[in-house]
Amino acid sequence: MNIFDERIQALQAKMKQDDVKAYIIPATDPHMSEESAKRFTAERFYFCAFKGNDGTLLVTQDSCYIYTDGRYWTAAEEDLKGTNCQLVYAGKAGVPTLAEFVRSNNLYPLGLDASLFSFGDLKNFYIDEDHKIRQVSYRYMVKNLPSLPKEKIFRIPANLLSTTRCQRVEMAMSETFDKGAKALVITTLDDIAYILGYRGRDIECTPVFYSYLYIDEECVLHLFIDKDKLPENFDDDVIVHDYDSFYDFLKEKKDVPTLVDKNTTNARICSILKKKVFANNPTIKQKAIKGEVEIANMKRVNAIDGVAVLKLMKHVDDEIQKGNLTEQNCAEFIDAARLSSPDCFDLSFTTIAAVDSNAAMMHYAPTKEKFATLTLDNQLLLVDSGGQYYGGTTDTTRTFIVSKNVTDEIKHDYTLTLKSQISLTTSVFEKGCSGHELDITAREIMWKEGLDYKCGTGHGVGYMSCVHEGPIGFRYYHREGVFDDGQLAPGHIITIEPGVYKAHKHGIRLENDLLVVPAYETDDGIFYGFETITYAPYDRRGIDVSMLTDKEIKWFNDYSKMVEEKLSPLIEDPELLSYLKKQCEPLTR
Repeated sequence: MNIFDERIQALQAKMKQDDVKAYIIPATDPHMSEESAKRFTAERFYFCAFKGNDGTLLVTQDSCYIYTDGRYWTAAEEDLKGTNCQLVYAGKAGVPTLAEFVRSNNLYPLGLDASLFSFGDLKNFYIDEDHKIRQVSYRYMVKNLPSLPKEKIFRIPANLLSTTRCQRVEMAMSETFDKGAKALVITTLDDIAYILGYRGRDIECTPVFYSYLYIDEECVLHLFIDKDKLPENFDDDVIVHDYDSFYDFLKEKKDVPTLVDKNTTNARICSILKKKVFANNPTIKQKAIKGEVEIANMKRVNAIDGVAVLKLMKHVDDEIQKGNLTEQNCAEFIDAARLSSPDCFDLSFTTIAAVDSNAAMMHYAPTKEKFATLTLDNQLLLVDSGGQYYGGTTDTTRTFIVSKNVTDEIKHDYTLTLKSQISLTTSVFEKGCSGHELDITAREIMWKEGLDYKCGTGHGVGYMSCVHEGPIGFRYYHREGVFDDGQLAPGHIITIEPGVYKAHKHGIRLENDLLVVPAYETDDGIFYGFETITYAPYDRRGIDVSMLTDKEIKWFNDYSKMVEEKLSPLIEDPELLSYLKKQCEPLTR
C-alpha cells in the first residue's frame, strides 16, 4: 500500500471514531486565498498525491475523491496512478458539484474546518438542522506541519501609487456606509495589502502577508498581524493587534453593523458577527481599476519583462542543436533573466516550461527531479511565466517552435490559437459588458473546429499583487467559488490566453496582458476596447499564413512593430537587438 492510502485509512479510522461520515479538505487558507502558505495547504497534499494547487479532497468513511477542473485533469490522472483516490472531473457536463454529491449521498454528519470555507460556499452544503455540519479539523495528523512565514513586510513607494492610504480608506468606507454598515471587515490578503500600501512575502510568488483588517466607523484601522513582521518605521496611524486575537476582537464588535463579503469571508467570522451586512467587499472593484501611475508602470515593467522572454527565445534557438536544453534549465534561464532586473523582486508564479505532450497539462511545471529534455526531435516548448516588479505584475505565455520539420497539425493549432487571441483582442464592446459576455469572441474560433480549452480565456491581473485578480475574467460559464463576472471598465488589466490542448500529444497557448481603454461614444452608447501591454514576439514558425485574414496579418505586423519599438531601447547587446528585429519583420503571404 502506498503512503497516501495509508494516511487516508488512518484518517478514516479517526472519522469513524468521531462519527463523521465525510470530511472535506480544501487547498486554501482562512483568507480564501487562491495560493496559500504551506501551513494551510499541507493537509491536502499530505492525504492526496495530486500535486496541483487547485483541488478539494473529499474523504468518506470508505472512499476518497479529489475535485479539480479541466486545467489539471491530465496531470491529476498521472499523479493519482497507484492510489485509491478517485479523480472527479469538476465542471465536466453531467458531473455533480462537490456540494451536490454530498447532499445526494447524505454524507452527514459532514466534517470541515469552517475557517477554510466562505460563508457562501458553506451554505451550499446546508440542508437542515437534521443534516449536521460539524466544525472539525484533522490537520493535527499532518507530520511536520510548517509554521507561518516570518518575513518583514515592506512599504510601496508613494510614487508607484495613484492614491494615498487615506483616499483608499475613504473610498472603501464611503461605500460601506452607503450599504448601511458602520464597520468593514477585510480578510482577503491582497485587499489588505492594497489598502495599507504594503506588501509581504508570506505566499510564494504573491507579495501579501497574513493579516486581518477591521475599519471602524471613525475610519480607524485595526491590523491583526504577527508584530515581528512589521518594519521599525511602521505607520503609527494603524492600531496593531496580534494575528491570533482577531476572533476575540470580533466577539467584542459582534453587535456593530459590519459589512462582510460572503464570497470571500470565512464562515467562522460570519458566525461571530450578529449584524452582518452582506455586500461585495468594495476594495475588490476599487483596486482592480488601475490609475494613471499604475498603468504607466505596468507598461514600463511589461517592456522589461518582454526582454526576458526575448532572451529565452534566442537562447533556445542558439542552444537547441547542442543537446543540453531541458524544461528545467529553460525555466531557470528565464527566471534568472527576469530577476536580473533591479525592478523585479520575485516571480509572479512558478514558471511553466513544457515540451510537447507535457504542454497539454495546463499547469505542468518541471522540477529539478522531474523534467523533459528539449531537442530538435521535439515540436515545441510552451513557456508561461511572469514577474513581480516594483511597478506591476506580469503574466506572459509564448509557445516556441523547435523542430525544423514542424507538423501541419502544430502549425494549424498554433495559428488557430493566434486567431482566437486576435479576435478577442480587437473586439469593441459597450459599457456594461463583462468578460463572460465577450468570451465567445475567442472561443468560437475553437468551437467551430470541435475544440475547447477547459478553462477561462483570461483573468484579471493585480498590481504588485496576485497574478489572478478579480472581479473580472473571460469565461462562458460560472465556475464554483470564482467570481469574475464583473463589468469591464477602463483601467482594468486582463489576460487573453486561448489554447489548444491535446492530451498526450501537445499543448499550445499564447497569452498577453491587455488594458481596457475607451474606444468611442455615440448616441447609442459608450464603447470600450483593449490595448495590448505585453511586448514579446510571437514565433512565426508556427504560423500558417494561409489561415489568416488580411486584417489579422495587419494586426500581427502592427503588434510586431510595437514590440520592436518598446524593446529596442532596453537592449544593449547587438546580437539580441538583431535577433529582435528579425522576429519583428512584417509577416507576408
